[in-house]
Formats: sequence, C-alpha cells, structure tokens
Amino acid sequence: MPNQNQPLVYFFAKSNFGDDQPDFIKIGYTGTNLSLRQAALQTGNEAPIWDIGVIPFDTEEEAREEEERIHSRFGAFRARGEWFYATPRIIQYIQNYAVQHTQLLIEDESPETEEPPEPSFGEQLAERRNAANMTQEELAARVGCTRGYISFLENNRGTPGQNIYTKLVELFGEFSESITETRQIKLFGEFSEPATETKSNNLLAVKMADGHWISEDTAIDTFIEVIRALGIEKVKQLGLSINGIPLIADCDYPDKAQRKVETETSTYYIVSGTNTEKKKRILDNIAVRLELDMTVFANPRA
Repeated sequence: MPNQNQPLVYFFAKSNFGDDQPDFIKIGYTGTNLSLRQAALQTGNEAPIWDIGVIPFDTEEEAREEEERIHSRFGAFRARGEWFYATPRIIQYIQNYAVQHTQLLIEDESPETEEPPEPSFGEQLAERRNAANMTQEELAARVGCTRGYISFLENNRGTPGQNIYTKLVELFGEFSESITETRQIKLFGEFSEPATETKSNNLLAVKMADGHWISEDTAIDTFIEVIRALGIEKVKQLGLSINGIPLIADCDYPDKAQRKVETETSTYYIVSGTNTEKKKRILDNIAVRLELDMTVFANPRA
C-alpha cells in the first residue's frame, strides 16, 4: 500500500456556481492523509471542494519550500489565505507539473475481468526504469522532479503532468496505456504550448465581463487581446494618452514603443512601452470608463 502520509503540495478546486469549472484553487501542503485534509477543508464550505493535483516529495521540508515558492510565483492572484483565483496560468502550471487524477481520494477497487488487465502506467514506468538500470533518484533528476514523485507514479497513485510525461516519453518511448486523453485537466480549454519561465514574466490575466479569461504568454499580448476583445475603435474613442501619445493611434510615433495591430478594416498602433502594473491601471481605467465588470490581475513575478 502506498504511503498515504507522503508529503505533498496539493491543489484543491472550488466552484461558487456548483459546476466543474473552478473559481478558486487552494495551494497547500500536507504531510498527513490527503482525504483527511480535504474533509477538514470541506467542513464549513457549502461549495464542493475537489482534488485536481498533487506534487509529491520525499521530505516535509521539500514540500514546504515548494509550497512557498508557488505561493510567491502566483502571489498577485491570491484571493485570501491559501486560496487563489483560478487563472489560466495556475491551471496550466498544474497541468504541466502536478500528478493528476490522483487515486488518494478514491477507494481501491478490484474489478472483475476475464482477461488479464493491461499493465498500468506505473507498472510500465517501473519496468522501463529498471530495464535502463536507473534508480528512482536518477530518473527524477533526468525529468526534473523528485524521487517521491516517481515513487508516487510507480505506485499507481496518478498520472504525470504534461511536462513530466513528455520527458518520460522522450526517455522511454510511448506508453501502451492510453493516458493522453485523461492526463490533462480539462479546464479553460487546451493550451497550445507550455509556458516557459521567460514567457511567464510580467504576466497579466484578465477575467472579462462574460466570465472568460484572457491570459497570453506575455503581458503585452494579453493587453492587446483585451483591447481587441473590447473593440479597438471603442477603446480608441476614450481618448486615453500614455507616455505623451494616444494609447491607440493611427500612425507610428518615432522613438515610442508601440505595437502595430492589424484588423480587417484598419491599422492601429497601441502603446506597448509600459510595465505590467501600468498596463493593469490602464485596463482598470478602461473598465471604469466603459462601465464593465472586468477584473485585471497583474503578477510581475510570475
């Protein structure tokens, strides 16, 4: 039986609307049984709380340090305590790095079957690792996780995040069990590519009035996409000036940082030479001026 008390950084989700789309993500640490932690959190919460991923570690110190690092990374999206707004970047981080579909909260079952079951992902991983004469520590170092993470997988407690899975396939080839359809958390749609550390710098995430999120790889891309979504001409009519020139201009200003934006009918030049916090203030101002229920999050550390 796998160690139910293995140190973990866990990700729990909660929806205020009773559906399977989370509004908040709790990023926490536990060194005890995860189901007990979930039950404690559920007490006093009317909305259901469910597990969407864990990152296993060998020691409590490692887990606590990682929890603090993740809190710092996504600090600008903190709602209260250890609860964070369920922005696409947090979801993507979980998709990429956390063990998903964890079995810690599911009772073990032995389904009746006439045919021998196909070896599980964990069994295949252990077999291929042993065939390559690798220890769990060595494999962990190759794919960028902890020995506890590998042990967790080999004990069939879940499936790896996208980045870890990709590296395992690069080492050992495809696994016969079809886990690609179930491995990723189906939230906010699919992402075209994993976010890198560089692309995550100066992150903006914007929850639009209709509830959908805009969160591109860079702050300026998010900034432009929000303006597009609101209507470039509509925002242009507000007459906002930034850095001594119009926020949205019809021409290029020499020696000014602008992004050229093409539409089907016109060409615009949008000011791009501002930091993330200033972009947030501009978008907040636009929301007020247009009387929109739009929420802007800025995280220069992300």
